[in-house]
Amino acid sequence: MAVRKLEKSEWESYFAEWDRKYREGLIPKRDVQIEIVNPELGDQVETFWQELVGLNYDPKNDIFEVAAERHDHLIHRPTEIYVDEENDDIKVVEVVQWDNTKHIISFKAK
Repeated sequence: MAVRKLEKSEWESYFAEWDRKYREGLIPKRDVQIEIVNPELGDQVETFWQELVGLNYDPKNDIFEVAAERHDHLIHRPTEIYVDEENDDIKVVEVVQWDNTKHIISFKAK
């Protein structure tokens, strides 16, 4: 596995391409779990394993979205995004929000 930081200029195209492949079935379906790490509030799981619907970055509104079966998670004004990749697929995404809150999005095969 290789962790790499995505440049902000590539966020929209990177996740649009990955999401397209996921929706077309070129990437196997998976479940997603979202954990939030905040220096003041601590570490908490916001969404336990649910089927992933899609990932998206909207540059106009500066929002990263994780859509799950029963939850839509929005991250406003992200400053950094890291992806843990293996074989051209994402295993974990870490999004750092403007206030240094980290959103850790983990995936597992169905």
